[in-house]
Amino acid sequence: MVKIGVSVPNTNTTSYNLIQKAIFDQLAEHNLTAQSDRIEIIWNSVQDQANGKNAVAMEFQQVKTMLNQGIKVLVLNSIDSRSAHSILRETKRKSVPVLTLDEPIRNDQIVGHFSINQSRLGEIAAAYVVQKLKDESLVDKSNVLVLEGPLGSPVFRQLKIGIYRILDQYPQVHILSKYSKADKSSGRQLASQTLRDYAQNVQAIICVNSGLAVGAVEGVNLYDMAEKIVTIGIGAERSAINLIVAGQHDAEVDLQSYERGQMILQSAIDIYNDQPFQADQEKTQFAPSRIITTSNYTILEKIWPDLHSKKIRK
Repeated sequence: MVKIGVSVPNTNTTSYNLIQKAIFDQLAEHNLTAQSDRIEIIWNSVQDQANGKNAVAMEFQQVKTMLNQGIKVLVLNSIDSRSAHSILRETKRKSVPVLTLDEPIRNDQIVGHFSINQSRLGEIAAAYVVQKLKDESLVDKSNVLVLEGPLGSPVFRQLKIGIYRILDQYPQVHILSKYSKADKSSGRQLASQTLRDYAQNVQAIICVNSGLAVGAVEGVNLYDMAEKIVTIGIGAERSAINLIVAGQHDAEVDLQSYERGQMILQSAIDIYNDQPFQADQEKTQFAPSRIITTSNYTILEKIWPDLHSKKIRK
């Protein structure tokens, strides 16, 4: 039995929850059909267990326990850079290769990194909106509201770079940008406020995450304008997908977290078998992405089998 360790901050987010589900689904399939060694996953999500304790120290101790249990590969997204370097000293001492997830670490022990091209996700969202406006011959006379989330977030900053890289190609588009918390209530407030201030003359809303998108849709629905305003979020959280299924929300950019989980497990197995890490560039493999709309949401029924039950029109 070959042991592979996975240590992430938590499984409370849709992304890590789906990564975990995919890894264990894929693991079961692998072990049923394996022609070689069977695999065991040792999973650690430290913030799920910390309960006010020192999460940094707990993470280090739990990963150290994994190493003592004989893991052959470690997949790591550390909650703290200090903890990460302490962990890497231990993996080096045990000669265990490390794959990092989302948060990059510069170290010789790192054999590969799983990343998300955030600016590309922003480009996809903005390009979708521009095409929808073109289809309706509105691109020359449109107001587009961009809900940017809070200042200071590196992830949201990269998403915004991608969004504006596309929108700036269309100077005739009037951009209305708003900073806020990245949650539903902020999305609802800003969308409804902007519709009021601009006499409902808004043609599209781009949100940097699904929470803002869900709130924006609620704000749009206050004015009964779901059919007139294009809405898109980034993240494809279940709550936002439910609105797509119900016909109230146009689209979400999906990070394909389930597919990422499958890729992570396969890469860990490859590393154990002395196969090279399949990098897109410089030891980095980027997450796939796609647009989810009313025309293709059924592709998500593998991970959410009850999704079709949400198809309730306004």
